[in-house]
Amino acid sequence: MRTYDNPSIPPNIHKFLVDPMAFLMSTEKAPFSVRQIGFIWTEFTKIYAKYSNLIILDKIGPQFNNLLTVGDTHGDLNSTLRIIRPFLEEKVDSMVFLGDYVDRGDFSLLNLLYLISMSIAWPERIILLRGNHEDLELNLKFGFYDEVNKYYPNRQECQAVLAILDDIYNLMSLVAITPQRSICMHAGIPKSTPRLEIVEQIPKPHKNYRNIQDGELKAQLEEVFLQIRWNDPASKILNNLDERSYHGYYYYTLTDTHLFLERNKMLRIYRSHEDPRGGYQEVFPNILYHIFSSEPYFGKIKMAFTIHEQPNGDIILRDLDFNTQGRLNQRIMRFSRSKT
Repeated sequence: MRTYDNPSIPPNIHKFLVDPMAFLMSTEKAPFSVRQIGFIWTEFTKIYAKYSNLIILDKIGPQFNNLLTVGDTHGDLNSTLRIIRPFLEEKVDSMVFLGDYVDRGDFSLLNLLYLISMSIAWPERIILLRGNHEDLELNLKFGFYDEVNKYYPNRQECQAVLAILDDIYNLMSLVAITPQRSICMHAGIPKSTPRLEIVEQIPKPHKNYRNIQDGELKAQLEEVFLQIRWNDPASKILNNLDERSYHGYYYYTLTDTHLFLERNKMLRIYRSHEDPRGGYQEVFPNILYHIFSSEPYFGKIKMAFTIHEQPNGDIILRDLDFNTQGRLNQRIMRFSRSKT
């Protein structure tokens, strides 16, 4: 077990981090009291209120030279526990999660709280980005709300927990830049292909952008805030530039991706968001990589992946048990959409 960077970890979080499976023994009893979740929220707020929505990782420290990037886990605590093992064993020094920790899976609350607990224990090594499912409206439709209600059947307690979760969602960052000039974000490029500095203008809590008086700026920030978490790459020729994806938002093209990277002086993008693309896909050669990190994912994904940026500059595609499956900077051909 890696030594905590934060020396003030309370006993209940320590127990959870050391033996999370003990918290799976009962699917009916709440794993934490409302008061304990409130404490986790307070500690998380201390950390993420200080982080910009655009995190430049090498400004935090050299630990991000040895970085594991993780896609959607969607309540799949078993996959999460496999993924974090090399971090706990000090084979990697840092991790960035691309969002979508909840909904669909059976253990969304434990999955989310475990990752938040990790970010409290190692605040300058574990980075949690916000996905589209870190949203109470989606949680009503895709299962997480029902899970929380099951654990906290008292209406007042349930509403208190949901309010805490909403506050946590609104403090998560949106984009991280790795030392190898890779952009980490949940879904993709806003339609305006902006400079990333605009992400820093989105307030925390995120929902406070609605209070901005400048109408033009408010519209720009809303576009970026939503589309970074929702837009999809186009795998086809678009009939028109305003064509909507199956998610209801916009597509971005190979040309958009080149423009966005050039405008921001970056080399590549890591994203997740879409299970139809499988566990791994090189969407646009050398510049846009998709990963999904839950397996098996409701029969849709047999093999899931993470991306490991190493201190020597190699970028390794790994399975959930940290086995090497190829090198991104040597063009991986093995895993296509049809095979994942």
